[in-house]
Amino acid sequence: MSDNPLDLAAVVSNTNPAYRPGPEPLIGKHVILERLTQNHFADLYENVGSHADLWTWWPDEPPSTASEFDNYLNELLKFMIDDLAVYAVILLSGPNKGKAVGLAFALSEDRLTNRVAELGLFFGPQLQRTTAGTEVPYLLSGLLFELNHRRLQWKTNSLNLQSRTAAERYGFVYEGTFRQDQINKGRNRDSSWYSIIDSEWPICKKAFEKWLEDGNFDEQQRQRSRIQEIRESLR
Repeated sequence: MSDNPLDLAAVVSNTNPAYRPGPEPLIGKHVILERLTQNHFADLYENVGSHADLWTWWPDEPPSTASEFDNYLNELLKFMIDDLAVYAVILLSGPNKGKAVGLAFALSEDRLTNRVAELGLFFGPQLQRTTAGTEVPYLLSGLLFELNHRRLQWKTNSLNLQSRTAAERYGFVYEGTFRQDQINKGRNRDSSWYSIIDSEWPICKKAFEKWLEDGNFDEQQRQRSRIQEIRESLR
């Protein structure tokens, strides 16, 4: 072990704690993220809970009834007291305008020391592969970095290629895989870990914003530039 301070890691000059998200909604152009309440339950069952295929990689089994799903969400509400912020994702346009069509999670249990947060998304079909869906991690990641977190994590089942592709698309950097990390639904789970750190967020943020601009889409709402291409051009 070296006694030379020049051989040690960089000193962390920002010693202030991170903060948990407040109750305020996050308002974007395509979506609003509202803190989850029972008012969202019916929409969420229609758009998430009743779609058994969406639960393949989720650690819990799909609910068989609306009341079972309500019980599941009520359990989530119990954990929203301190470390976990759960948001209903509400569309601002289209045929499902005003409806909750997905969930977003911000876990911030290491605020006072290492200032680490974790992002999670559970999207219904109306959010998958959409501009609105991309705006969700932009809004929530931005909030967590504004609240002084220095690291934002994304972890997923290593077999969940859709989640891994999404993480890399949003700018998360692959860090490795924890083998035999969990047992989910009686099956082994190896967990792949990704992160964005505070020094990387300004470029990721700018790439999100440029990708979300109206000019990045043609008359058929097809993207002109991929967000990965935009982010690379900013480095």
